[in-house]
Amino acid sequence: MMDLTVGITSYNQCGLLVEAIDSVLAQTLRPREIIIVDDASEDDSPQLIRSYAAHYPDLVRPILLARNSGPNAARNHVIEAAQGQRLSFLDGDDRWLPTKLEREAARLNGPDRPDAVFSNFYFTAKDGAHMFLWATDQTPPEGYLLPQVLMLDLPRTTLFRSEIAPTNLWHRAGQFDASFAIYGDWDMKIRLAAQVPRFGYVDEPLCEYRRHGAGISNKPVEMHLAAVDHIEQKYAPLVEQLAATHSQAIGHGLDHFRAKLWRRAALDVCLQRPANFRKTALGLYKRSWQYDRVLDPRLLWHLFKP
Repeated sequence: MMDLTVGITSYNQCGLLVEAIDSVLAQTLRPREIIIVDDASEDDSPQLIRSYAAHYPDLVRPILLARNSGPNAARNHVIEAAQGQRLSFLDGDDRWLPTKLEREAARLNGPDRPDAVFSNFYFTAKDGAHMFLWATDQTPPEGYLLPQVLMLDLPRTTLFRSEIAPTNLWHRAGQFDASFAIYGDWDMKIRLAAQVPRFGYVDEPLCEYRRHGAGISNKPVEMHLAAVDHIEQKYAPLVEQLAATHSQAIGHGLDHFRAKLWRRAALDVCLQRPANFRKTALGLYKRSWQYDRVLDPRLLWHLFKP
């Protein structure tokens, strides 16, 4: 057994929640406890969670909220209730592969004994089919990762997921900030990275991150940009404390991410092909140039194909 709390949070995801819970129960290395927080779902999720708790009374701890408070507040309930020495989160629509905990525990107990660990993961479609890997051309960094997390200097400008970190460091990092409608995980990972002396990495896909219509990737681009601005303003004092080279790189990294958001919005318009889509998509693409003048072959192909 691993002295680990697994925190699963979910809202109206009963069908997918089964897969998330079962993926933890199928681990070759069992965690100490699984805390499942339901954020006042209106589907059958509460009954499902109760059934797992009844079947695994020594393992599954249900927290059924009476009022919907959002994913950040739900995650805070996990941090407050966790009894394991370490803590890891799993969204209720994602999954772990069977050897995740075993392989990451081995990394934590390796010769260099990092304080926290994360691994590669698959992006999956709504039906769970694998689409592509997170880390392919760019190897994720190890060690003290605060600058990299701040500037999103990570594969695909995407954060690592389901990291395992000591529970006391989660407490030091503070609570998830409920003022973030999106990117609350980025905000927390910045504060967690400030507390973790050394991260280790397992170069093996051990998680599955599901992309579907209810996810944050389908929020309006303006909502994403507002959240990036919020991050930059909130951590301006922290950026100033870092070395000058890091401060400059962080600014460039955030602008690169803003440009990527505009390009993604343009590509979405091209894929949907509404009336006058070329004019709309080109306008969005041009908005990205104020941050980063990058030729995007995939976007250009969809923009000009018949």
